[in-house]
Amino acid sequence: MAEAALSCVGVILNKILPLAADEISRVWGVEKDLQKLAKKVEMMEALIFDAKCKQSTSKAVQLWLKRLRSIARDAEIVLDDFGYEVLRQKVENRKRDKVRNFFSSSNPISFRTEMANKIKNVSASLEEAYREANQIGLHPAQIRMTSADQKEDRSTDPFVDESQTVGRGVEASQVVSMLISSDYKKDLPVISIVGMGGQGKTTLAQLVLKNECVAKHFDKTIWVCVSDDFKVERLLNEMLQSLEGKSAETTNTEALVRKLQGNLKGKNYLLVLDDIWNENREKWDGMRGRLLAIGGAPGSKILATTRSDEVATAMQASRLHHLDILSDDHSWMLFEKLAFADGGARKTQYLADIGRRILKKCGGVPLAIKVIGGLLYSKKDGSEWLKLEKSEIWNESTNTEGGVMSVLKLSYENLPSLSVKQCFASCSIFPKDADMRKESLIQIWMAQGLINDAKGGGHLQMEDIGSDCFNVLLRSSLLQAGYKNSINGIRSCRMHDLVHDLSLRVSNNCFLNTENGMVVSHNDEVVHLTVVLSRGKMLKNIEGIPPNLQTLYYIGDDGIMLEDILESSKYLSVLKVDCRAVTHLPNAVGDMKHLRHLDISRTGITALPDSITKLYNLMTLKVSRLEEIPKKFSNLINLRHLEFSMVFGGWPRCLFPGIGQLANLRTLPYFMVSQDKGCQLEELEHLRNLQGELEIFGLENVSSFESAAKAKLSEKSSIQSLTLEWDDTNEDCDDDNINSVMEGLQPHPDLKSLAINGFKGSRFPSWMVAKDHVTVLLRNLVHLRLEKLGKCEQVPSLGDLPCLESLAMVSLHNVKRIGAEFYGLLTHLDINARSSASCSSSTSSREAKPVTLFPKLQHFRLRNMKRLEEWSDAMVPSDSSSSIKVFPSLRYLEIEGLPKLAFLPDMENLTSVTGLWIWECRSLACLRNLNSLTSLESLVVGGCPALLLDASLDMNNPQSLRSLSGCDKLNPSLSNNLEKFTSLERLMIHSRDPGSWPIMALHSLANLRSLDLGDGFSDDLDHFPWPHSITNLVSLEHLRLYGWPKITSLPDQIQHLSNLRTLCIAEFEGLEVLPEWMGSLRNLRELYICNCSNLRQLPSAEAMRHLTNLNYLHIDSCPLLAERCTKGSGAEWPKIAHIPHVGISPSNKV
Repeated sequence: MAEAALSCVGVILNKILPLAADEISRVWGVEKDLQKLAKKVEMMEALIFDAKCKQSTSKAVQLWLKRLRSIARDAEIVLDDFGYEVLRQKVENRKRDKVRNFFSSSNPISFRTEMANKIKNVSASLEEAYREANQIGLHPAQIRMTSADQKEDRSTDPFVDESQTVGRGVEASQVVSMLISSDYKKDLPVISIVGMGGQGKTTLAQLVLKNECVAKHFDKTIWVCVSDDFKVERLLNEMLQSLEGKSAETTNTEALVRKLQGNLKGKNYLLVLDDIWNENREKWDGMRGRLLAIGGAPGSKILATTRSDEVATAMQASRLHHLDILSDDHSWMLFEKLAFADGGARKTQYLADIGRRILKKCGGVPLAIKVIGGLLYSKKDGSEWLKLEKSEIWNESTNTEGGVMSVLKLSYENLPSLSVKQCFASCSIFPKDADMRKESLIQIWMAQGLINDAKGGGHLQMEDIGSDCFNVLLRSSLLQAGYKNSINGIRSCRMHDLVHDLSLRVSNNCFLNTENGMVVSHNDEVVHLTVVLSRGKMLKNIEGIPPNLQTLYYIGDDGIMLEDILESSKYLSVLKVDCRAVTHLPNAVGDMKHLRHLDISRTGITALPDSITKLYNLMTLKVSRLEEIPKKFSNLINLRHLEFSMVFGGWPRCLFPGIGQLANLRTLPYFMVSQDKGCQLEELEHLRNLQGELEIFGLENVSSFESAAKAKLSEKSSIQSLTLEWDDTNEDCDDDNINSVMEGLQPHPDLKSLAINGFKGSRFPSWMVAKDHVTVLLRNLVHLRLEKLGKCEQVPSLGDLPCLESLAMVSLHNVKRIGAEFYGLLTHLDINARSSASCSSSTSSREAKPVTLFPKLQHFRLRNMKRLEEWSDAMVPSDSSSSIKVFPSLRYLEIEGLPKLAFLPDMENLTSVTGLWIWECRSLACLRNLNSLTSLESLVVGGCPALLLDASLDMNNPQSLRSLSGCDKLNPSLSNNLEKFTSLERLMIHSRDPGSWPIMALHSLANLRSLDLGDGFSDDLDHFPWPHSITNLVSLEHLRLYGWPKITSLPDQIQHLSNLRTLCIAEFEGLEVLPEWMGSLRNLRELYICNCSNLRQLPSAEAMRHLTNLNYLHIDSCPLLAERCTKGSGAEWPKIAHIPHVGISPSNKV
């Protein structure tokens, strides 16, 4: 409770000091009152430190702290009212020169008098609280100064990769065996992992899901985090989101089941239900009934994780796996990785002995070990380790799970500052298992007053301080890292359930999350509220919204109650709404003067009302899709983060004229340049703090270098990703003019991602090439995409970029040659020559410095280069002693649509390439040293009629290849080498000459799972080529055959493919009847029959009934068969009436 009071007092101080320093405070005559109030607040802070030591033994102290929190909240509201009026007057006075004259003449005396009285009343309440404190024996304590709010050291990051688990290999294998076993008597059996909180159930399930045997065994894997919200419609929607990447816009159970049927028809799937709490058998039976109605293929299974045997019993689990605690050795291995990671404590025998004693208190629970290891990482001195070992927190609980909570609480107590503790407690507004975006967390902390610029000593932004707090919580393992990328690092995080419980506990009733059915009343101390509602559930449990609510996170299926809640919540600082049914912003929002964070990105709102322009305190605004904004949007002078999506289905337009007036803006997704007033590029000039990603469209409307330079992109060091785009409709433009515009768009050298699209100039700007053959300006670039640059005749020099990981060059139609300039080779040779000239004459014993070009490039894509005729190797002149290495890190090479290119560079040294795609390169004659690609896993070659491979597929490491797609020119080489590709899992042969297909080599491909054969035509062959023996094709599951008119039957050997799940028969125009032996394909789940114009009869009804697993039959462009399969009346209909999903398209071509 004391920490909650400290938090409130800290927030007040953060707000008083800037206001007291503002000139307006002096004009209004409240400057001295604010200064006095600040001193009283600081004195109360000293009293709270004393109260912190006495609160556990004194009821009077507890009541005093509770009253102080109420006074502090009242004070915060008063200060926010004052701050709002300051901002309002500044907005109205932006065009005036002198603030003082305006305020003295236009501001109502009544407001100044009222505000002065409110400040004095707060001071009086604090004086009275000070007297009461003395009466109950509290005295000002010396405030211990720590490095609490100092900038965290950024040089060390001891994060352990989540995949680096310890001691779970054997258990993962055991669960995998349960999943791939066929020894189950009922459909959709449940395998349950049972263990206490923090023991690693989720981690084990994730390990199992990544197992290669599991990936091969199941067609689909679905992950749903259940937690304690066991609602069938929600779980079905989560399944759909896992499969499609988006949820359905319905909560109707029948509709969800139908959608899932479409996704899982004929599919063998694994459904992971993580963290189940439901012990109600009837609820589970309802869910299981829906799952059985969805169908899927036999062999589908459910993997459930839970803390309770009772849950497993309710689910009638077929197999149980009780998770063991980690052994002492494995516990120590995990602890060592964290506590003694680089930059942490130095491992000594003394610290190791203390660590092992502490480790025993963790009980072999991974979460506890991670947390305590992360905590001790920051403790360098043995005395600090001893202090933690002897902490009384260890004595608070005797059971193991309670011990885990003790460890978590110990980690919380040792967080380096009150600010970080406040930020941790704030995380409790998110529901359990929520994916929390780093930026959103920090923005909410800012809006709640937990961090501000003053804490950075004036040289750090609020966002930087928030990032430091976030990193501290990660290092403490109180947050778990989620998605990350090479540009922005960690973008999201999660909290373990027990950690979420702790965050609610330490909030001292300030935070309340109703997802667990908790009740809040009007008299509660709650100031941060999360409301979770399902369809039809009213707020009958909420007797009255707390009057001073600061944060509201509303999650619901409909927005019926939202307006009622907002009507009584006028002091909100944070409003986050997650409800698609909300289509307009309630009027009450326009009156929320204190609002700093408005997130309506997960609603149906597309227009903002005029009243929003009065929210002068607003720092963050998030919307999903904007179609209309108010005219006075530039009044939001405090706005730092604006997030929205582009208008759907069209070219973006200038939504925010005059946005340059929002000088505090940090986040702006895109800017559309136009000739309209307030939409010129110079609007970006004053947005000096822009960061993250920025896309600039409509650059054809910029007329000169001077106009482009006014954006001052070169000074915006925090922009990490930049897109520059021209409309491709105007081809008639002055070349010199557009080239000069590009020169003026020079970004800051710290840029990490650059995309240029539609540029009409004939040359690249100087800032994209090596300066004086020595300096590379964009040295930090990680991603580069050049597209639709129709007039450029050369590609830029890029080989020197030391950080470049991905490069795409698309539709550079005027480029005829890629040579030495592309690699930056001339730059290196020039440097070496200068170096040699400056050295002594004894050069015979000196070796030239080796040259590495494109050192980190991993993904290279070259597409639609219509005029490209030559792509040369990076070669050193014969008179140079330099050695070179090109593309040492390249993994994926994609070449497509280069019709004039005859030769690719030599592939001899591309040993790291795993994927090679070559398509529609009609003049390409050979692939030099293709066999040197020793890491190659996927090869696609097609549309290359001039290609002669010869012995190219005589690979040095044929076992690496997993997927192969070939054309005519690949077939001769395949016939000689296919049997060497013993690891091949997917093979596609699309070529015109069936006689050249490498059919006889198929028998050696024991791991082949998918085979496509066809797109050919023959006047001579009246049968489909197929090997005489297919006994080794034991893994084949998916087969697609494309025939020609002369063929009247299918290969009989197909009937022996016992594991076949999908069969597609297309273009067999001479086929009239499907063979009877098809009934032997007992595992067949999907059957596609396409473009077989003379086919009129299926196998017999008896044979079709033998296909007990067939869930999906699709007949397309087979008019005779389609007519005979007419539902209810067709002659063939009785044969297929039992199949769950039948689709018939009589005439459409595929």
